[in-house]
Amino acid sequence: MKQADLKQLEMLSRIDRLIDRCESWPGLEHAWEPAHRMHLFLQRVLPRVRTMRERLESPLVVAMFGGTGTGKSSLVNAILGKEIAKPGRTRPTTTRPLILVHPEINLELLQLPMDQCDIVRPSLSMLEDIIIVDCPDPDTSEEADSASNLQRLRQFLPHCDVLIYTSTQQKYRSAGVQHELSDAAPGCKLVFVQTHADRDVDIRDDWKKHLGKTYNIPEMFFIDSPSGLQKQIQNEPTNSELARLQNFLLQQLSSGNRSRIRQDNVLDLLYATLSRVRSTLQQYAPSLDILENEMENNSRHIQQQMSEQLQQELLSARQLWERRILESVVQQWGSTPFSWLLRLQHSLGALLGSFGLMRARTTAHLALIGLTQGARLWKQHQQEQDFSTLLSEIDSLPVREADLKDKKLILRGYARTAGFDTGQLFNNPLEKSGSKQAGFQEEFFHDARLEVDRAVEHLGKRNSGAFTRFMYDTLFLIYPGFLLYRIGRNFFWDSFIKSQDILSADFYLPAGVFLLLWCGLFLMFFIRRLRRGLKQEVKKLVERMISRKLNNDLFPTLKEQCQLARTAIQELTELEEDCNALRQQSDSTQALGSASLE
Repeated sequence: MKQADLKQLEMLSRIDRLIDRCESWPGLEHAWEPAHRMHLFLQRVLPRVRTMRERLESPLVVAMFGGTGTGKSSLVNAILGKEIAKPGRTRPTTTRPLILVHPEINLELLQLPMDQCDIVRPSLSMLEDIIIVDCPDPDTSEEADSASNLQRLRQFLPHCDVLIYTSTQQKYRSAGVQHELSDAAPGCKLVFVQTHADRDVDIRDDWKKHLGKTYNIPEMFFIDSPSGLQKQIQNEPTNSELARLQNFLLQQLSSGNRSRIRQDNVLDLLYATLSRVRSTLQQYAPSLDILENEMENNSRHIQQQMSEQLQQELLSARQLWERRILESVVQQWGSTPFSWLLRLQHSLGALLGSFGLMRARTTAHLALIGLTQGARLWKQHQQEQDFSTLLSEIDSLPVREADLKDKKLILRGYARTAGFDTGQLFNNPLEKSGSKQAGFQEEFFHDARLEVDRAVEHLGKRNSGAFTRFMYDTLFLIYPGFLLYRIGRNFFWDSFIKSQDILSADFYLPAGVFLLLWCGLFLMFFIRRLRRGLKQEVKKLVERMISRKLNNDLFPTLKEQCQLARTAIQELTELEEDCNALRQQSDSTQALGSASLE
């Protein structure tokens, strides 16, 4: 197999893959009406694309397209060199499409709408590779009903591969004709011919300038059709412009070029369709931006409210925080005098209870002290569990339904502007009941519990660092050290060496009171330090919770649909880019005109 054939087959396989991808776009069920509407539009265009793809080797269908009186039928006769179509002098306008086809070509393979057509089968060499259709006039004054010329024209144009657009000095700016041409041009190659060369001036330069922004026009012809036909009938040399047009059509519309022409037409039609779909969807992009920003702002506002409510709940449980932080400090402090004091304060109740048991004299007294001690231990256990209970019940902080209702009402308007089916989105029972917000709340409070644990660990480490331990242990030992020195000196030096009296209770009682005050003072300073750090840490915790970007959203269904809409636009853009890349790679002919799709 030749390399050119392999290259052609590879290109066709890539086109088939592109068509399949267009068939499956947008892929998922959407509540976004523009995507649904454009999907239906694509489904109407793709059958025509597939039909063009399947007719690669069939003869090209060439349509004569032009306004009333521009000489379409006369040009057909001049091109074929034989009077087959009735010209304007015997038939003012073309009302029924006239199909000129070679006797050996099977028209049924082309699936043309032939129920309202006239078919002529002249045995001419020009018709061996092409089928010519003399179309009805597009600038008819009739209404576009099922029996009008305009409707018959529109039925034929989707089946045409090449349009020979005829115009005159008077008709080349006709708005009606140009409107029909702009609808028919995507997916067709174009040949531009100015007729009535025998009586009109050459307006091709101005005509080309007039159409240049919309069409690629490599060639234009200026033909006197009746004169050219007569010269051919009389076997005389035709004028150069008619001969150039005949040679141009023979070369460009030959069997060797038909596959490339139809391949170009498939890609051009598909690219024009994708561009139109993308431009339609892009119109909703600003509304999508506004909707997503509004959802983000609403979620952030609710998140801020929940964070502030969380701050109030945490600060109201300050005593539970202090107990938990104190436990963390004691575990990390190590064995030092001040840590013993902290442990003593932490377990003071247990020591007092044990001392009371030692003084029990009767069974009833023992039972009463045991009951009291059991109640105290139970209360301590409950306090130890209260902090964990606080963390486990943080998620009981509700998102106020009134706030959600107001925000949903606002979002409903933005969603409608962005093209969403608000009935499907906001009348969902799950969405209305609020259960869809569970993911948002659950993630928020899960992160809050992690932040609380992190804050306790951080405060424990910060209040048990090396400098803090050294400072508190050193300052705390000043008074106990003085007492030990004073008592030791009195017992060993004053009493044994100097024979002085041992210190009496008058010394030990005030010393004990001052020792208790000394210990209480240090405990007070340390607890105040914990409280001051606690307020700062809770404030930082709440700031982190406010600034945190949650994975779940407060309005997950609407958020999901926005993401699907973005994905649909992105996928469509990729399809358009891939289609344009195939157009650029296609080995197309540059001599024929086409619609400018860039």
